[in-house]
Amino acid sequence: MSREVEKEPLAQTTAIKICGLNTREHISHVNALPADYIGFVFAKSKRQVTAEQVADLTRDLPLTTKLVGVFVNEEPDEILRIAQVAGLDVLQLHGDETPATCRELRERSGLQVWKAWSVHQDERDARLTEYGEVVDAILLDNARGGTGQKFSWDAIPTLRDYIGDLPLFVAGGLDPVNVGDLLAAHRPFGVDVSSGVETEGAKDAAKITAFVQKVRASQ
Repeated sequence: MSREVEKEPLAQTTAIKICGLNTREHISHVNALPADYIGFVFAKSKRQVTAEQVADLTRDLPLTTKLVGVFVNEEPDEILRIAQVAGLDVLQLHGDETPATCRELRERSGLQVWKAWSVHQDERDARLTEYGEVVDAILLDNARGGTGQKFSWDAIPTLRDYIGDLPLFVAGGLDPVNVGDLLAAHRPFGVDVSSGVETEGAKDAAKITAFVQKVRASQ
């Protein structure tokens, strides 16, 4: 089901995901920078796209960047249909998906599955340990995405203890100004940005470039 791409993120560098893209111009821009992942939101959102739109937007583009689909409590069969039509490489689950659902999707699709986690900073976060063997990465966020608010980064060391060796992405409230502080303090495997590279609710190519440059300069 997965589309072949030309590269994997380098282990020595921080993986970059630019999320919520919905125009061919911005997809081409992110692909050329390059970033490592392009995120498409299939859940209800002002950034929502359809599988058919993604297939059209990426048609004829020589993609070197992996495509990530963001889902919230969607039925597994529909996720698999969207992944097939859109040519996704990664399924990012941003709802209340159980470890069993994550395992099912990974086994049926053959794709990577990332579990997004809303950071609570209480005993609920210990449930992250349940996902250790059924997902390929954990993405920490303040809420289910798109809020533009960061969680307390002081929680990251404890959350790392819960997920063990799983790759850790950080999202929520990141922008070209503060991402360097995150990288200096915590060195996550990857970073994920959406509203932090927008102007008046639309993706801003200059801000996307600045974000990628800041991450690369912080290696």
